[in-house]
Amino acid sequence: MDTTVAKGFAVLEVLSRAKRPMRLSALTETLGFQKSNVHRLLGTLIELGYVQKDEETARYFASLKAWELGVAIISTNALRRMISPHLQKLHQLTLDTVLLTVPVGDEVLFLDRVAPARVLRYTPLNGTRAPMAVTASGRIFLSAMSEPQAAMSRGLAERPDLNMTPGEIMQELPKVRRDGFAVVTGGLTARVRAVAAAISGADGRPVAAITVSNGESRMTGEHLQEAIEALLTTCAEIGEISPP
Repeated sequence: MDTTVAKGFAVLEVLSRAKRPMRLSALTETLGFQKSNVHRLLGTLIELGYVQKDEETARYFASLKAWELGVAIISTNALRRMISPHLQKLHQLTLDTVLLTVPVGDEVLFLDRVAPARVLRYTPLNGTRAPMAVTASGRIFLSAMSEPQAAMSRGLAERPDLNMTPGEIMQELPKVRRDGFAVVTGGLTARVRAVAAAISGADGRPVAAITVSNGESRMTGEHLQEAIEALLTTCAEIGEISPP
């Protein structure tokens, strides 16, 4: 592996996920690289147009050129293109937020979403990630793992504010496998309930998942059951697909 290229991408990834422009010192601390090395990498990325520097604050941020790449990639993603009509239909049936996720390491990546015009609570944006342990779709992927304990522990370590333990999630996974869906309340956002089901590959293992979510007060009783039935029907209609 070319370590210079790898470090350059590491810098770009940190800046892309940062909520605000970063100082050189903060970026160096986050990456664990030498300050002079990070400074050289930033210079190269600026020359290539992927990073910009605010001269007044001496802070760095990812440019729109990096965003352009992401837009180009997502617009041609075969999985998203194929499933997008199903998300739209499911949203029309439930009037809830509908999300498409794929597994990436110990996390889920939000690949697409259809949300009501007025979203009352935080809804994950396309391109963001979350630990598998705290999301309904993540529980789907964890239920298919032979040894999910490490992934659960790392995920919960990122959210010490949640009243969840690996043991509690482990007890839930057999039910997820049996029922074909997972329900999580207050995982990403307090008082929000989400239900997810798998989109399976040819080997029967989940390659993606669809989630329906809304406020806890709405996602209960008859509406929750209707959402689960609509979700399972949608995943069955999609059938088995090749991994993205």
